[in-house]
Amino acid sequence: MDLRLQSLLGLVLLVGIAWGLSNDRSRFPWRTVFWGLGLQFLFALFILKTPAGALVFLGLQRAINKLNDFALEGGRMVFGPLASPDALGAAFGPENGFVFAVTLTATIIVISAFSALLYHYGILQRVVAAMAWVMRRTMRTSGSESLSAASNIFIGQTEAALVVKPYIRGMTGSELMALMVTGMATIASGVMGVYAVMGMDGGHLVTASVLSAPAGLFIAKVMFPETQPSETSGETPVPLERTTINGLDALCRGAGEGMLMSINVIAMLIAFVASVALVNHLLTGGQTLVGINDPVTLQVLLGWLNWPFAWMLGIPASDCSLVGQALGERIVLNEFIGYLSLTADRAELEPRSFTLATYALCGFANFSSVAIQIGGIGALAPERRADLARLGLKAMVGGVLACYVTATIVGVLI
Repeated sequence: MDLRLQSLLGLVLLVGIAWGLSNDRSRFPWRTVFWGLGLQFLFALFILKTPAGALVFLGLQRAINKLNDFALEGGRMVFGPLASPDALGAAFGPENGFVFAVTLTATIIVISAFSALLYHYGILQRVVAAMAWVMRRTMRTSGSESLSAASNIFIGQTEAALVVKPYIRGMTGSELMALMVTGMATIASGVMGVYAVMGMDGGHLVTASVLSAPAGLFIAKVMFPETQPSETSGETPVPLERTTINGLDALCRGAGEGMLMSINVIAMLIAFVASVALVNHLLTGGQTLVGINDPVTLQVLLGWLNWPFAWMLGIPASDCSLVGQALGERIVLNEFIGYLSLTADRAELEPRSFTLATYALCGFANFSSVAIQIGGIGALAPERRADLARLGLKAMVGGVLACYVTATIVGVLI
């Protein structure tokens, strides 16, 4: 089968899976789905298939790479040669020219600081408002859920909830589901730079996050159709009030928040990589005891389980096990681990497979994010904590499906 047709078939199957998991299968939101897919196709066509879009794509890629260069300049001021790949490579060999913790910390701090600066001057909010307006007018989603979806393109899942904090208490169950799914289906700008350092294409990462916002909205509406009147069926104003005194204060606050985020990421990576090593030790040890000469690891098991989903993306059968492994690791652990596996296997994958996997992994949909959303959003509206807990796992599945839908859209076009 032609790989583009395979992606198209996968798109239909993924939407079908979402419909099969729906609270009310008799209420299929046709307009929301068609316009959601339409917005994805239009944006993907512009970015991937037009000369102007190619310039935008290249500009995004160069911007992220430049931000990483600037981050390393700041890193060298603090960490010295540990932030200099050339110095480390000369001393310890080219394969040891990269200290992940140093680069990660510098990148997240710089992007977080610049994002806070853009927020202080109202630039980020206006971009979010424009995107929310487009989704609300075309997909007929409510103001609050459109606004949260647009916010998730740039900021994290709990930070995006802050943008619609005044409305969370009165959200319908369907709107709450949309808030959670779009948070799971996208990534924060603070980690895009880190993934670019790990070997991902910055242009694809930004494109994936933009495409997954409407995908998250329509997948949420398929899985939990709206049956109640919304308090924000009209336009929801974007909060423009400043929480910082001036640009310098914004930079300082953003840098502090970035430091906390980087410590959290480093801690998660250490814990999860160690956990995988422990599980593999137990798995392979048990198999060796019963005489199995080639024991199966956790990664291999995840690759087998997620092989069908990798195939649905439009990936050749020969690459489905490796891509399936990365997809499974993202769900069970997190997307950092998934991207680490993907970059480690890059030489064995076809370029198309690597690109589609980049899109499929570009989201926060994993088990730990369920707890993050229940705790983070629940703190903003304690009376909705029980609703968040009931929707948690379903929202995670919705986030995964939205990321996969985005990958199939790209698979149809490349």
